[in-house]
Amino acid sequence: MNDISLTHLSSNRSLTGDGGAAIAVRDVGKAFQGRVVLERISCDVPKGQFVVLLGPSGCGKSTLFRCLTRLIEPDSGTVTMHGTEVTSLRPAALKALRREVGFVFQQFNLVKRFSAIDNVLAARLATMPLWQVLLRRFSEQDRQLALACLDSVGLIDQAYQRAERLSGGQQQRVAIARAFAQQAELILADEPISSLDPESSENVLQILQRAARERGFTVLCSLHQVDLAVRFADRIIALRRGRLFFDGPATAFTSDLREELYRAQRA
Repeated sequence: MNDISLTHLSSNRSLTGDGGAAIAVRDVGKAFQGRVVLERISCDVPKGQFVVLLGPSGCGKSTLFRCLTRLIEPDSGTVTMHGTEVTSLRPAALKALRREVGFVFQQFNLVKRFSAIDNVLAARLATMPLWQVLLRRFSEQDRQLALACLDSVGLIDQAYQRAERLSGGQQQRVAIARAFAQQAELILADEPISSLDPESSENVLQILQRAARERGFTVLCSLHQVDLAVRFADRIIALRRGRLFFDGPATAFTSDLREELYRAQRA
């Protein structure tokens, strides 16, 4: 790589070292056809931490995740991101806020015929004039940023490989590099390892953990795997039957709590 590093690019980020919450959820509720899915959920995602949203299937985890950026509209309560109340934004302002969030999805959402670097560069389209978007003419600075992001996820040697020729784990790392290239202060990762093998899963979680601990990103990641959540997360938020079950440091999420969480879900 040349003269741009991801560490340098993120060293002056506003969420580094100033404490507080990147996301504040207050009394969020949601029901579908009369069935309550979320009941008065309140929790915080601290700035600069790797936080895992955990819980059994059907606990409301996916619904809460989508309520954060109003991909699903909550019925009640508020969500605040970096001091902006998301739940009160008009469509144009909401669209602008979403551009400041890096999304990593279960299904990668890559253009398979494009190279890894072209997929990462897609994160820069929102910052470009229309004529450059139409011609896909990226600046040298954007290209160096894309290479830096691929380097940070261990894929610099695959930068010009078509996405369809990469393994599932490599494709997910390209998706993470794309989120890094947005230079967003917040990354939301929705079940990012559900389709990956164990080794690839650990690689992805290590990258997300380093992003928070070494570069000051705030990462909220939904998972099903309790053991991996405890190993990698700074903090765990767990839901049970649509209610908040646990919100605290991963080190405090004991084996007894894990058993209670899933036993209560089955009861």
